[in-house]
Amino acid sequence: MVIGLRIQKLLFLSNNTSSSIEFSNSVHIVNGASNTGKSLLIEAIDYMLGAENLKKVSESAGYNEIVMQIYLNDKPYTIFRKWPSTTFEIYNGLTESKENANFYNHFKIGKPTKSVNNISLFYLEGYTNTQISSNLFGEKSALTIRLLSRIILSSEEKIIRSDSPIIVGDTSENSKNKNVFKFLLTGKDDSNFETVTRGNEFKSEKKGQVSVLTDIVKTLKSNLIFSDDSYESLNERSEKLDITIDELIVNIDLSQHALSEIVSEKKKVSNELMDVSERINIIQANLANFKILKDIYINDIERLTSQEEAAFLIGIGHKGKCDVCGNIPKKIDKDLIEINILAEASTAEIKKIDSKLVELSDTNIKLDKQRILLLSREESLKIKLKNLDKKTEKRVPELKVGDHSLMTLRSERARFEIDLSLHERISFFSKKLQEAELKPVPKKYEAKAFYPENDAIDNFCRIYSEILKNIKLPGTNHVEFDYKIFDVIIDGNPRNLNGKGVRAILHSVFKIALLLHCRQKNIYHPGVVILDSPLVTYRDPLESKYGELEEDEKKLAETKISYHFLNYLHSISKFGQFIIIENIDVPESLKSIISNDTFYGKKAKSGQRVGLLNC
Repeated sequence: MVIGLRIQKLLFLSNNTSSSIEFSNSVHIVNGASNTGKSLLIEAIDYMLGAENLKKVSESAGYNEIVMQIYLNDKPYTIFRKWPSTTFEIYNGLTESKENANFYNHFKIGKPTKSVNNISLFYLEGYTNTQISSNLFGEKSALTIRLLSRIILSSEEKIIRSDSPIIVGDTSENSKNKNVFKFLLTGKDDSNFETVTRGNEFKSEKKGQVSVLTDIVKTLKSNLIFSDDSYESLNERSEKLDITIDELIVNIDLSQHALSEIVSEKKKVSNELMDVSERINIIQANLANFKILKDIYINDIERLTSQEEAAFLIGIGHKGKCDVCGNIPKKIDKDLIEINILAEASTAEIKKIDSKLVELSDTNIKLDKQRILLLSREESLKIKLKNLDKKTEKRVPELKVGDHSLMTLRSERARFEIDLSLHERISFFSKKLQEAELKPVPKKYEAKAFYPENDAIDNFCRIYSEILKNIKLPGTNHVEFDYKIFDVIIDGNPRNLNGKGVRAILHSVFKIALLLHCRQKNIYHPGVVILDSPLVTYRDPLESKYGELEEDEKKLAETKISYHFLNYLHSISKFGQFIIIENIDVPESLKSIISNDTFYGKKAKSGQRVGLLNC
């Protein structure tokens, strides 16, 4: 995936017609006669990159909208912008008409609204939080496509100027432009720089801060409970109080431990007393039941004894014979037998009951003994429990007094701690107050604080030198960077001291070297370089508005640097897109590898293109 921008096609639309130019190759040359719209092409691209205005020309009458097809981070988009307008309509994919197109979003220039973002958010997705310092006070703003447009575009006017290629334009934004250059060289923005408060603003803030701190100290002092005591005396009293509290806690702990043992013993005695009482109740219930059983046994014996005696009386003197006939009747004989059996059974049952009565009597004796012992134990436990209650009643008031004393002492210590804390805060804010009163007006950063790191600059200069060697620039091509002018010095000669044509080619190399540095270091770069007249040194001295060639330009014009320059762009075309606006013809040997559009102007013949807006 290629991170950055590639321009595919630019279209100018009117109600009746359209005019377009397609950039089919990574290196594209637009050349031809003057006044054919070459400069308008660059200005139109800048307009689609968020420039506020695009001036109309005589040829643009009727054209009311511009369309730019692009690939952004390898994704195709089409951007529509009315001419003039402050808003953009962006569609997914490459299209020349909005009809049936896949709408993406609206964007605008200037401040965003609630629903429409600034165009920078589209072009710089992922980098809109990048902070760029605007000055040496560290005041920052977000990176924008407008700032990067100065890296992307070099107009004919700017390319020959003696200013640094990175700071040309509004001098009030020179610091910002330098810091954009630093960001591209290092990949590091300025978010770590704290903003320095300016003089008058600082004095106002200082006055307000001193006033606030004074009020805070005054309020804290008024909240002191022991206003006449110093921090040291309060701390000493607090320490003594801590010792007293610790001793009291030990005593309370001992009392609580003793009370805990009493309570534990009381619980044990109470449980045993409950158990003994329950056993006594059970024995007494058994004894009552045994008494009832004993009465039942005695009644049974009396009943059986009566049966035995009755049987005995019935059988005495009765031989079972009839007094008349002397015979023994069968029925009488059977009854006598049954009476004897009943008497014998009664006797046997009486013996069993007598045996059970003996056992019951023994059991009663044993249970009664147990009852007497348990009653004695019960009385002993009651006495013991009463004594434990007395001990408890004695300990509880002691604990209450100790707890009350502890609460009182802790309350006193809390008051000390409040004042100690207040004293610490008073000391802290008093120190802050003194620091605020003594704080000098902050100095703005030195310029070198924002300089790129040396290794980044060294690599940039190395790449710059290699490009000069590849395009066969005369000299040893030793490149250094001068922070005073924020530009290169080549073979000891500052770039700005060269003639217009040499400055133009060196300006171009500056922008190209920056792109290659970013690609080598995997640092963000827009990925497009658009140059207007980088080879102006080959101008016709009689027809060109820039006049005769200077001596260094004459030497350069005698070389084949135009060929080497364009051929070098082709060799690095995989790293970005290069759009070159020139007056010179493309060398024949390069026409097969570099795409080209020629505007012939008034001299155009049949089949030849007149200009940008006159196909």
